[in-house]
Amino acid sequence: MERRILLIAALALLPPAMRAAGDGPIDRATLAGLKEVGVVVDTLDPDLERQGVTRDLVLSRLLARVQNDHIAVNPAAAEFLGLRINAVRAGRGPYAVSVTLSLYQPVLLVRNRDVKTSTQTWEVESVLLADPKVLLTACYDTAENLADRFAAAWRSVNPE
Repeated sequence: MERRILLIAALALLPPAMRAAGDGPIDRATLAGLKEVGVVVDTLDPDLERQGVTRDLVLSRLLARVQNDHIAVNPAAAEFLGLRINAVRAGRGPYAVSVTLSLYQPVLLVRNRDVKTSTQTWEVESVLLADPKVLLTACYDTAENLADRFAAAWRSVNPE
């Protein structure tokens, strides 16, 4: 039991300590002028897939949610939303799940303009506990909620 509590505490405390982007005013400012985004879902843990959480279904639901919020989706866009779902489980108990949605944008290094990369400029995250019976719904609903938060952030700096 103590091991599970320590694991959950580590999951809850580690992401804020490592956070490079968030949903504050500076982070939202990086969304200004954004016309379209690509959408990708990171590879899922095989244990999540065994529980029915599939990458294709997560992606299709996320795409539908973003498009429903009138944000143009273009798979070839330089900027993209990346969804990451991580889960751990101790024994037969509930899953501790971290769902993170980030916007990545291309950047140039100031010290070397030949180096181009992408970095997170906006991010929201949710950490939850889910029994295996509701894991599928919890993952999908949380991802859709985070997509709604992205749409709200995008609209706040891109008024129609």
